[in-house]
Amino acid sequence: MWLRRPSVADAVLAALCGLTVAANLLPATMWGLPAAAVVGGLIVVMPQRPLTAGALLAAVYVTLSVTGLTLGNAAWLTPLFVGVYSLGRYAPPWRGGLVALVFAIASVEIWTPQSIAFSVVLTGCLFAYGRVVQLRAQRARRARASETELQAADAAAVAARIVADERARLGGQSLTLLRGAVEGMRSDAASARIELDERLIESVCERGRLAVTELRWLLGILRSESVPDRPKKARDLRGRVVNIVVAAALLVLCIWELWNQVWEPPAPLAWALALVLPACVVVRRRFTTLACSAAAAGVAAALLTGILPTVGNLFCMVLLAWSAGSARRPVVWGIFGALAAGTAVWGARHDPANWEFTLALLALPAFAGFEWSAHDRVARAASAHADELRAELDARVESARREERLRIARELHDVTSHAVGVMVMQASAASALRERDSAAARSALKTVDEAAAQTLEELDMMLQLLDSGAIGGPGLASATAEPLQALVDRMRRTGLDISLEQAPIPAHLRGVVYRIVQESLTNVVRHSNARHVRISVARDEGQLCVRVVDDGTRTPDGPALGDETPGFGLTGLGERVNGAGGAFRAGWDAQGFTVEASLSIEPVKM
Repeated sequence: MWLRRPSVADAVLAALCGLTVAANLLPATMWGLPAAAVVGGLIVVMPQRPLTAGALLAAVYVTLSVTGLTLGNAAWLTPLFVGVYSLGRYAPPWRGGLVALVFAIASVEIWTPQSIAFSVVLTGCLFAYGRVVQLRAQRARRARASETELQAADAAAVAARIVADERARLGGQSLTLLRGAVEGMRSDAASARIELDERLIESVCERGRLAVTELRWLLGILRSESVPDRPKKARDLRGRVVNIVVAAALLVLCIWELWNQVWEPPAPLAWALALVLPACVVVRRRFTTLACSAAAAGVAAALLTGILPTVGNLFCMVLLAWSAGSARRPVVWGIFGALAAGTAVWGARHDPANWEFTLALLALPAFAGFEWSAHDRVARAASAHADELRAELDARVESARREERLRIARELHDVTSHAVGVMVMQASAASALRERDSAAARSALKTVDEAAAQTLEELDMMLQLLDSGAIGGPGLASATAEPLQALVDRMRRTGLDISLEQAPIPAHLRGVVYRIVQESLTNVVRHSNARHVRISVARDEGQLCVRVVDDGTRTPDGPALGDETPGFGLTGLGERVNGAGGAFRAGWDAQGFTVEASLSIEPVKM
């Protein structure tokens, strides 16, 4: 449809404007009735076609002004106020301002600088009222749109997308760095096998140490807790400062007007009003009822004593009118109604023809404040709900991001730490054996090459999963297809005496069991003085029990009996076992350092 059905408020304003024009023009001319109908019709469509209706209304207003029908009566007041306000409320700012300027020019009855300035300032204030309400309405629409968008957002999809970005950023950097270190170790080990070059063997060890240092640095970053943003305190400091500055300016204006009053010395009550009314402006937001009541009492006292109002007094009333309209409380409206009526009578004492203008001057900001408050409440409610939805979404995303970072940390540790530790150990053995047993040294370097090849294969698999967007999924959590026996055989080359007792392992637990044994043996090689390790994988009443015990001894500054010493690897194992619905423990006991886990043989539904 070209036009929608007008709202009740639009219809009431249109009727008010039409009745005002008819009441003031009909005694003078029969054209009052058609003019009232045209004005009312244009006002009712102003919210939907502000520029077209505003231009036509300005043309009618100019016609009435040129014919002299608006001189000496109030027919122009309501259409002028409502029309200019509607232009600010609904029209684009620049084009609406140009149309409003036509009203300002047409309303000048006597072409003097003072009359022109007054007309322009009045029109500008009316237009500003509408513009402020329009901005608040736009904010309310944006808040509702944001609320609707957040309500419709798929939290799981958003979290998955953000986690994918996190995965690509951290996983890609980490894998590239570690892959380069492993490739360098493998290349140096292959070259060193030919001549058993001591420099190349030492290079393998040094690269391994650097890789371990960088790995621990990366794991520290991945496992670090993010610092939540501190909630920002809502402050209305700017509004308070503006309010105080405006009140101070009105105080100066009121005092300046009284100081320069020439017809008679100001009465003490006039000076009191010059102080009380700006004070009411200061407290009007928090204590609207008190401010309007004090102002009404002051106006009543002025009426009783015959004190005339000043321009500063009227400006104070206008600001109080806005606050009273935005308060949305019947008590405040009742008090303000008495204040507006008293102010109109007060202004009529100075100029009997001014009461209608004064009443309109207070009615429009009250209506604008009412509209502003309605949109402000909508905006605040929508913003608050949107903030809650956003906080819930952020919490879910942060939880998913944290889980993904831990998953990447576990995979990097499981894939790299074991292999790098073995390669460094074998390279050190090759360095020690190169002069007295060249065959054993070359065998150790061959182990370095094999471990590097297997590690590069797993890193390439992770990179492929990363490129396909599958990293972090269930497939990546599973370990290599290498059986436990092959892992034990490879670790025996380091000189460890390892015994393995293995019961059948369910398919869904093979990856977890492999990682438990791998991490335990890696820790023995890198950190323990143990020579014997017992590995047991047994079934017991629906549970798969994995136990790795070494005969190492604590150092003097080591932990006490029963204390746990979790590093990145053991922490990752605990997370992996807990994720599979099992129980995990690692620490010293009477037999040595023990790593044990209890896992449900039946798959656990998470």
